[in-house]
Amino acid sequence: MRCIIYSSHWLRTILLFVVKSAFYILTLAWGFRRCSFRLTGQCEGLSIVERVTEQAPRFFIYISEWISSTRESVDFIVYGIRMNILQNNPYRQLGVYSNSPTKERLANHNRMKAFLKVGKSVSFPLDVPQYLSSINRTEASAADAEAKLTLPKDQILHAQFWFIKTTPLDEVAFNHLFAGEIDKAEEIWQKRECLSALQNRIVCALIRNRYDSAIMCAEVLYGNTQYLNQFVSTIIGTGGNFDVSNLAFSFIDILCDEIGASKLLPFITNSSWKEHIGEKAVKPLVDSIQEAINIAQKTKGKGSNARLNAGETLRRNTRNAILQLKGFLSTKDLQYQMIADKLGLEILQCGIDYFNDSEEPDAAHKAMSLQKYAQSIAVGQMAKDRCKENVDILQRIIDNLPPSEVFVEDRAIHEELRKYCLLPDKICHAVTLLNNTKPHIQSIKRKLGVSNSYYLKISTQVVGNALSNVIAEVNEAQSIFSVDKDDPNAALAAILGITHVKSVLEEAWKATKIMDGFDMEADYKSGRYCENRSILKGLCEQLGVSTSTYTPRTSTPRTTQSKPTSTARSYSSTTNRTSNRQQSSTTSNSSDNGCILGLILGGLGLVIGAAVGGVGGAIVGAIIGFVIWGKISD
Repeated sequence: MRCIIYSSHWLRTILLFVVKSAFYILTLAWGFRRCSFRLTGQCEGLSIVERVTEQAPRFFIYISEWISSTRESVDFIVYGIRMNILQNNPYRQLGVYSNSPTKERLANHNRMKAFLKVGKSVSFPLDVPQYLSSINRTEASAADAEAKLTLPKDQILHAQFWFIKTTPLDEVAFNHLFAGEIDKAEEIWQKRECLSALQNRIVCALIRNRYDSAIMCAEVLYGNTQYLNQFVSTIIGTGGNFDVSNLAFSFIDILCDEIGASKLLPFITNSSWKEHIGEKAVKPLVDSIQEAINIAQKTKGKGSNARLNAGETLRRNTRNAILQLKGFLSTKDLQYQMIADKLGLEILQCGIDYFNDSEEPDAAHKAMSLQKYAQSIAVGQMAKDRCKENVDILQRIIDNLPPSEVFVEDRAIHEELRKYCLLPDKICHAVTLLNNTKPHIQSIKRKLGVSNSYYLKISTQVVGNALSNVIAEVNEAQSIFSVDKDDPNAALAAILGITHVKSVLEEAWKATKIMDGFDMEADYKSGRYCENRSILKGLCEQLGVSTSTYTPRTSTPRTTQSKPTSTARSYSSTTNRTSNRQQSSTTSNSSDNGCILGLILGGLGLVIGAAVGGVGGAIVGAIIGFVIWGKISD
């Protein structure tokens, strides 16, 4: 039974039910139109179909098994466009085998010229249009093909990727190949191992994208010096002195250029081939990574977002390349270490630059994504240490980040702390800090709640910074009482300094009352704060400075045990300094301080009275001094 089909849709429908095997014939001019088949499963020869129409370029699809109902189970094997060196091989252009005599090449060339002059196309059996796309022959393409085969080395190169015929067995196999029976042709070549059989199996495997089979046959062929010598003499004759030692690498280089080293490497077992492919594949990968690094480096100094985008682009564009490079080279390889470390450090720097210049609330998290990736690809110890150091620093920053809902308040408070730390250690600046930060502290309290650990931490930090100034100025004012008692001017200096000390204590107590209104972490409040508050109150009472009856709350919400950290200040040193100095003034008990002050005032009166009126004046001066001391004590 024969049938002419003019619709590809009808053709597929009929094939699903009645055809065991068939050929589609595709021509560039018509599309799917003609089909010839029999129910016995035997395909009609191509020449039978071409009696209906002139010969035209085409390829075939072979349906390998009978299908009764479902289209999804149809097994299509399509031979379309393949490697360029196969598709445009000059031997194919001239319609000859790689070892065909020169006169046959010239004859085919002349035939092409004659047909082209009258506007007709010409074809040859070795066009194998069933497996490769059609050839559009022109006088120029024919001349170019001849030119490509001028030199012996070029003849050998193109012969490595084309058919050769040297035995009667080859003749039988090619008959099947031209009839569209490539499987039968390969079966014939597999029966005997020889030069032509291996070469033709390589070409067939490459046409069908069966790279494993092609590499297997190539390793046998190129691993046998006798085969190679025979191959060269068959192509260019025995007169030349051709070096066959590099033929294998020439073959591999073409495959890598056409197919890609990564696709070939899994199929190669020859160690020298693997090493050669590795070297050939490594350079393009290293170059691509280096180029991407150079692009990223050009964004330095162009703003935080530019650096973030550069880092993310660099990571994205080099991810596959660095993975492939790791597959070709060991991580112990110096070349891999150098490019991996360079890539990692540039991505790390992009993250650092972005974070340092960005004002975005989530800048730390975005930077951490880049820095952790950089840490994961770094290999050298110095690069790994630098990545780890920056990741650890950023992690501590992330751990101390405020909740997102109070980011604005946190930034405002830290800006006040920054300005505060640039000012002298004066109580007036502490009061300014407390007043300026209090609205932000209250806002955080409303949003997060009085027991929130972050709220208590930031509030304690503000109080701690303010308290350090209070302690510093009070200790400085008290230094008047630490002068040498033998100094003749000591008593006068003490009397003149009392007013200043009282003024400082008054300001200190005002600041303390403001700090009393801030919530603090329990450990800090019951420890350092209450201790220094108690000492300050004692000093005020000794010098008659009024203190309110307000006492700080003894209980605070349960909080974390972490100690507050100040901005650019050390609490521990300030605490020790303050405690020691203040205790030296107050803990020997207040009566001792009072007596000392009385003696100082009496002695001062004595000295002044003696200078004015002799012994009598000295007695009167001493009495006046003690009277003044009594007034102060009251």
